Amino acid sequence: MIQIDETLENWLKEKGYVRKGRGKHEIAKLCDELKKSAVKMWQYAMQEDILGNRNSFSKTDSDATFMHMKYDYYNHTNVFKQGYNVQVGVSNGYIAYSYISGDTNDIRTLQPFTEGYKKLYGNYPKVEVTDAGYGSYENYSYCRSKGIKGILKYSGYEKKKEKITDKNRYQLRHMERDENGTPVCPVGYVFEVERVGISLKGQYPKTTVYYRNKNCVECPHRSKCTTSKNGRSARIVPALEKMHREIDECLKSEEGKKLMKNRSVQAEGAFADIKQDFEYVRLHRRGESGVKVELELVCIGYNLRKYHNRKIAKNMN
Repeated sequence: MIQIDETLENWLKEKGYVRKGRGKHEIAKLCDELKKSAVKMWQYAMQEDILGNRNSFSKTDSDATFMHMKYDYYNHTNVFKQGYNVQVGVSNGYIAYSYISGDTNDIRTLQPFTEGYKKLYGNYPKVEVTDAGYGSYENYSYCRSKGIKGILKYSGYEKKKEKITDKNRYQLRHMERDENGTPVCPVGYVFEVERVGISLKGQYPKTTVYYRNKNCVECPHRSKCTTSKNGRSARIVPALEKMHREIDECLKSEEGKKLMKNRSVQAEGAFADIKQDFEYVRLHRRGESGVKVELELVCIGYNLRKYHNRKIAKNMN
């Protein structure tokens, strides 16, 4: 576009047309519009480069992303503020590693967090225990490939444990499966395989089976189950369902319950101490590099305080 603008400018000079004031040539007017468009396109290109894979960024801190803070989320203020997603890994009460990112979703933070931990200590953690915000096919596959025992709770875990009622019995998670893993609707109709798709978008290939129930036309419960004219559809990733069953068994065991309780006490306790006892509720620096240094200093202070308190308690005993 810059070359086009220069060519038009040279052409206007050669022809001797008026380029400003009264009697301005039409080509000169178009040339001015082209300059404005070129500047705008340059600005948009710069902004898209800053944006990256995010959906927003702050003008005062381009590394920060607009997010719903907990206060805004629970109080329904519908106000977005610029911020960072802060992650900490706690071991034996001490913060072993901290990580910040502009991701609004925790799912995408587990892998870079773990890689940063490995870079710092030279080894991957033997066990990773998280809440429901981290359980996904990509993260389960990643933990397996790295030899990590990933106890990653998935988002529908608590819903899956609900008592089956007339309101939720038509949800796919509460439907029974036959010997082939095919879902069976509450009335007893077995779904049929419509097609099988393989996705290569992520880091790990994922096979998805698409089902459809063709017996919905005459079913008396159709209005409660589906509004589709072609029958109820279902989409299942067999490998992911198997991973979910393994997580279910792990969380039911005594070891799993102990690890989840320990995670709640240590990880949530560390954040609670920093926010409540340190009265540190917001970041003061701008830019990812400055925020990272600030967070690391806070974590160092937390660990020193923890060590000092334990040492005093040990001497008193």
